[in-house]
Amino acid sequence: MKKILAAVTLLAFAAGAGAQNMYDAITFSQNHYFGTARSMAMGNAVTALGGDLGSAVINPAGSAVAGFGQFVITPGFTLSAVNSAWSPEGENSYSPSTGLTQTRMNMPNIGLSMEFKTGRRQGVKSFNFGVISTQTNNYNFASDAFGTNSRTSKLAEFADAAFGYPESTLANSGSFQNSDAPWDLLTAYQGGMYGPYGWDGEYAGVTETISDDGSYHYVPGPLSQTSSRTKRGSKNDLIFNLGLNISDRVYVGFNVGLPTARYRYSENFYESAVDPSQFPIIYEDMDADYLTYFNRGTYSYDYLADLAGIYAKIGVIVRPMEGLRLGATFQTPTAYTVSERWQHYASTTFSDSYYDDSQYSPEGEYEYSMRSPYRASFGLAYTIGKSGAVSVDYELADYSVMRFSELHRNRMSSDAFLVQNMTNRYFAGVAHSVRLGGEFKVTPAFAVRAGYTLATSPERYWTDSAGMTVTADDYADAFYDYYDRARNLVTPHYYKDRTQSFALGFGYSSAGSFFLDAVARLTRYPASTFAPYFDYDSYDQAGNLQSVLSPRVSDDRSLWNVAVTFGWRF
Repeated sequence: MKKILAAVTLLAFAAGAGAQNMYDAITFSQNHYFGTARSMAMGNAVTALGGDLGSAVINPAGSAVAGFGQFVITPGFTLSAVNSAWSPEGENSYSPSTGLTQTRMNMPNIGLSMEFKTGRRQGVKSFNFGVISTQTNNYNFASDAFGTNSRTSKLAEFADAAFGYPESTLANSGSFQNSDAPWDLLTAYQGGMYGPYGWDGEYAGVTETISDDGSYHYVPGPLSQTSSRTKRGSKNDLIFNLGLNISDRVYVGFNVGLPTARYRYSENFYESAVDPSQFPIIYEDMDADYLTYFNRGTYSYDYLADLAGIYAKIGVIVRPMEGLRLGATFQTPTAYTVSERWQHYASTTFSDSYYDDSQYSPEGEYEYSMRSPYRASFGLAYTIGKSGAVSVDYELADYSVMRFSELHRNRMSSDAFLVQNMTNRYFAGVAHSVRLGGEFKVTPAFAVRAGYTLATSPERYWTDSAGMTVTADDYADAFYDYYDRARNLVTPHYYKDRTQSFALGFGYSSAGSFFLDAVARLTRYPASTFAPYFDYDSYDQAGNLQSVLSPRVSDDRSLWNVAVTFGWRF
């Protein structure tokens, strides 16, 4: 994707650096369905197919198609593989990529469905009631990129961003709660990463040298830089399902879903002097000057979000003729409560350890409400007697309806999330996905399956009345220019990001009640670009303003899923 995610501060509209922006709302709202090994192996193209407890998650009517009760448990694991490349200046000169993997055990699906026959020959012949827990997203991700940079520095960018804040504010531990200074700047200052020079409100990083006349400061030598990020957690839906079989021709289902999610994000940046003698630092202490040399700076940010929500879903499957099945579903927006916690950390070391410093910020906490998109899906399946089936699904989700709100908002008060909600409205659009699946019975007891999924991104950008490209971040930065119609958005464009999944699996069904399914699935995500720190106005040693961008990290992510379903019919 062409958008650039820039460090922790892009996550923050609030000084404390929680989430509450469009990117995180999309992360929390997206579904990358797991399910049973059978439904995953068929690309989750089961809107019209039904028959197992993976399909009942996609289409509530799917449970009624089975014609029996069942219990299934699906253990599995995920493997995240991320290839990362480093460029010290913008996106111009990426190094060869390095790979990093991270594995996690998971439980894609566990559920119980019971069938109750009515004894009628027409009308509602039976109904199924089920309870299903299924995974709808997995955040497993680990990235590590590194390189050498002699022109910009994260510590220097902190100093640049702190311009204008009084030193008394930055040095005061009470400022975390009693000032508008961003927590990352407070933590970095109190962790020894930058200090004052010149007038009050002017700062230089400890990775910089100040010119003889004090008019500018610059990075005097090469720095070894490393950017590491990890994401962990998953989104799981607890579903209460009711399915009705009407004359073996129409199947209707209802789900009440209680999704919960835990999302952990950790970001670490390391910066060290290749030759510390090029980074002299003079400290004034008791009216005397003391010389030391910068060695290393470490900056970390940890974020945790816990979500709990509720939604309703209705689905139908129709058999207009033998072998042909048509399906459709509608899911309401999910009403979430989001609880966030976050913390910053900064540490700086020097050749003389007396000047070493470190600081943790307080742990920030915040709760708010969020509304996720509504979803609709349509499916067509054809069963070839008892030999197999083919199926195709189409699903859409409208992310422009995403909305943040305060938990206990006074309706007479102004919207605290006005900027974020308007950004969601214009820069998040409709996402589409197409799912294909097939199953072939090699023998009455043994089946092979394959599936494919293609999903588009809901993120978009605009061109304005001047013909300029406007991203979500550009819009948020100049929000009131657009809100007051001093500037106008004209034409929307979608990013051409695509997420693709490929799945293969097999199934075994005994003559009794036991059955077993297995699947291996590969999901390839669009490449993304990350900036460990913001671009800023930097100088070279001669005092010339440089046209240099901060580093970029290019990540290419794949996710492997392997799962086995053990099931019993009754």
